[in-house]
This record gives sequence, C-alpha cells and structure tokens, in this order.
Amino acid sequence: MKGVQDIKVKQEKKAERAKPSAKRKTSSANKIKELKNEIKKLTQEINDLKDRYLRTAAEFDNYKKRKDKEIINIIERANEHFFVELLPIIDDFERSLNSDTKIKSYKSLKQGIDLIYQKLIAVLKKQGVERIEAVGQPFDPELHEAVMQIEDKDNPSNIIIDEALKGYRLKNKVLRYSQVVVNK
Repeated sequence: MKGVQDIKVKQEKKAERAKPSAKRKTSSANKIKELKNEIKKLTQEINDLKDRYLRTAAEFDNYKKRKDKEIINIIERANEHFFVELLPIIDDFERSLNSDTKIKSYKSLKQGIDLIYQKLIAVLKKQGVERIEAVGQPFDPELHEAVMQIEDKDNPSNIIIDEALKGYRLKNKVLRYSQVVVNK
C-alpha cells in the first residue's frame, strides 16, 4: 500500500502546484499594474518629446524667416548707401548737361566730364570695384577675353596690345572680362 500512498501524495503535491496560489495571483496583478504604469509614463514622455520637437521645429522655421529678412534688409541698406553715393555724380552730370554750351569751351566741358568720371571711379573703388589692367600685360583667360589677334613684331607673343572694352572686378570676382587684342 505504500506504493499507492506514495502515488496519492505525489498527485496531491502536483495538484497543489497546479493551483495558482494567492501569492502568484497578487504578484501577477502587481506586475501587470506596474507595466501599465510604465506604458502610461512612456506614452506621456513620447507625447512630451513630440511637443518639444514640434515647438523646436516651429522656432527654427521662425528663426530662418527672421534671418532671411535680416539679410534682405542688410542688402537693401548696402544698396541704398551705394545709390546715395551715386546721386552727387548724377547731379554733376545734370549740371553739365544743363550748362550753357555757348559760353563754355569744349576744353572746360571735357575737364568737367573728366572730374565727374573720376568721382564715379572713386565711388566704385570705395565699393571694391576695380578696373582690370590689360594693355601691356600677358593674356590671362581668367581676366581677359580675346576678341582679335594681330601680329606685331615690336611686341612679344601673347601680350595684350589694345583693349576694346575695359574689364572690372569686384574684390576677387570678375564682373566683366576685358575684351582685348592679343599679339600672336
């Protein structure tokens, strides 16, 4: 009978293990509650991060718009200053054109126009615009545009002999290439 009793004891122990205990139910319920709280906390954190992201994106967009406006204003003010410097030159041209040509000689008119030209060159130089030297210089395709080639035995080869149109640069950038005549 001992064998039968041993089997019954084993079956009872097995049945006890199979029954969920109160401790197990409580610990599972607590675990579920903790996980739900963790999910709620993480969801809130995600929502907060989304909100911060949207606010940061909006702030950056506003920053870009402000900077664009500032750059446009700076350019407009710079142009305004440049045009204000040109106004006296326009006034000089108008006075020259409105002067009585019968009284003045050609020589004085030429001198007046030369003074106006010098003022204009000075204003451009002040803004960083300079003439590109060409005649007598070696041909440089980064500064000059050859419009004609001639053969002159008095000058070395590849030297600019004449300038058809003056070239200008703004600081280091070429605004207009010098159109030149180059010796073969």
